[in-house]
Amino acid sequence: MPPVIEFTAPPLPHYILSGSSYMPSGGKHTNRKNIGVFDLLVVVYGCLYVGEGDREYEIKEGHALILRPDNHHYGVTGCTEDTLHHWLHFQILGDWNVIEEEIYQQRQWSCLESQAPGGVSLPAFSTTPYTVQLPQFTQLAQPQKMIDTISELTEMNQHIHLASVRFKQQALFQDVIMLLSASLRAEGPSPQSACAEQAAAYLREHYREPFSAKKLGENTNFHPVYIARCMQKVFGCSPSAYLIRLRIEHAKELLLQTDLPIERIAEEVGFNHAAYFTACFTRIEGLSPRKFRQWFSWNRG
Repeated sequence: MPPVIEFTAPPLPHYILSGSSYMPSGGKHTNRKNIGVFDLLVVVYGCLYVGEGDREYEIKEGHALILRPDNHHYGVTGCTEDTLHHWLHFQILGDWNVIEEEIYQQRQWSCLESQAPGGVSLPAFSTTPYTVQLPQFTQLAQPQKMIDTISELTEMNQHIHLASVRFKQQALFQDVIMLLSASLRAEGPSPQSACAEQAAAYLREHYREPFSAKKLGENTNFHPVYIARCMQKVFGCSPSAYLIRLRIEHAKELLLQTDLPIERIAEEVGFNHAAYFTACFTRIEGLSPRKFRQWFSWNRG
């Protein structure tokens, strides 16, 4: 069974950098030793075959692996299919150690058995350290939420020269830690998470189509009201708002990678009216599509 990474906080883990990597069939993970930072790998689709020390892992869709900063990791074999994964480098500035999962489970049972009926009181006016456990290898309880969070962190790297953005990244990165920690405790996705993930997957595949709560419900076999409640809990927004976010993300790619006019881009990502597209884009990104394209073209030049 894969081990558990345990650390003491404060201080909290520190986000460094993130990105995504596409590997065609036959592509192989990098061979590296003692890189000095933790490397989180989250597979979107396909499968990565990665080894660390004497352990080998198959990181399938919706799974995550944390590579340690003090170990040797390498590609076991090439991908057997096209594979996309997100990577995220972070550092734990305080104490941390690795424990085998069997020992972790025994400790959890011991804590439950020894817990006082009235709870535990902490000393006032003092900082009380606590421990956090992360699974080194896991099937994520909320894979799409993890993917969305890392994607948002990566997108923010374009403004990393701003102190306010770096501060926001550190706060958002704690959601990644929470999602990993929750996956260690979860026996499987909750019904709400499963519903939200299934609805999000449908919207990602059909983001160009007009939104229909009824059609979404029919294709996921959940009542539209239940879907909305689940997506609000898991993603913090309604299905229609999630769809707009998806369209804006695709629009940003087209703005930066093509010379298509704004009106055509709006149509390509599913907006019927360019004015509504511009209003949604400006509200979410803080600047218009035209200024977004100009700003990044100028900075790249």
